[in-house]
Amino acid sequence: MPCEVQCIDFPAIASVRPHTRSVMLILLNSRLYTGLVERRTERLVRALTEQSSKGCDRPAFLERAGANCFSLMLSTARTVAASNSSRLNSPVAWSRKSDYYDVEAGSSSSESERTPLLFGSSVQGRRLHHPTPKHPVDPHKIHPVALMLMLALLGFLLLGVVIGVYLLVLQIERPWPVSHPFFLVERPAWWQYPEALQATTLDRAAVSDVIVLHTRTESCANHTDCLRFLQQTEATSWAERKDHIPYNFLIGGDGVTYEGRGWKAQHGFEELPGRNHSLVVAMIGNFTDRQPTAAQYAELKAFLTESIRRFSLSAQYRLQGAVNETLIPNDGSALYGQLQRWPHWMGLLRV
Repeated sequence: MPCEVQCIDFPAIASVRPHTRSVMLILLNSRLYTGLVERRTERLVRALTEQSSKGCDRPAFLERAGANCFSLMLSTARTVAASNSSRLNSPVAWSRKSDYYDVEAGSSSSESERTPLLFGSSVQGRRLHHPTPKHPVDPHKIHPVALMLMLALLGFLLLGVVIGVYLLVLQIERPWPVSHPFFLVERPAWWQYPEALQATTLDRAAVSDVIVLHTRTESCANHTDCLRFLQQTEATSWAERKDHIPYNFLIGGDGVTYEGRGWKAQHGFEELPGRNHSLVVAMIGNFTDRQPTAAQYAELKAFLTESIRRFSLSAQYRLQGAVNETLIPNDGSALYGQLQRWPHWMGLLRV
């Protein structure tokens, strides 16, 4: 006897929405439906065996059985797709940290699909993220990291400048290592006149000679005596020659340098050559028969080094002495006997 056959609209699966179609395709390819089809087929086979004895048309029965299976699968897939949750367990792994599924490239912005379709070669890596609120950025605010980098660069720049200046100072040629500090008493400490000292200006860039004399007087052993000596020398020079103290500097027995005319004025000795390129330094005392103190020698070395540092004396200076043997035999022999062992010694000037 003929069996009833149902007609199934096979293109119906293509007419549903893309979102529902993707869920249906997942369900149709899952293990659940594989087992369901197997169990349904077994029941149909048993029914076929029972009805074969009644004379049923076998080809029509098989066609109807297949149509019923497909209808069951399609209707169940539609039902599940319509009621699916936002976290459907599927072959695609769900990310609980970022809460997204991979979705098709090119899908419309109005659809927020959370189930994957069949991936093409160009849809890998597209992700759907939930928008996160962002704070407004202040364009005038400096980022802390950028500020720290700028401060670090500024610190390195300043460090480089300091190192450069230090290396430049080290390049200044010194006649010997500095072992004695330089002590200077400037002119205002002993000057007792209202008018300033008047003298011809010295060309500091041309100074290349240092002439060392002794005053041929009594020594001064302390600060008070040395200041009094400078005041007396100034008064005597003005009374005899109508000129100021002739020495550029004087070194006392206390190991201190006292400023006379200084680094900026020419010395006042007309009998000595090279007034525009010489500095005259006097050791306070008479050193024909006895040596100056060790402090005076050390201070003379410190004075030479300080003059070079101030760019008031050439590093290739010449050290000389001046004697007047017509007045005193062996004038300053003890002093010059020691100085002739020093670097840059050039000899004696006889006046």
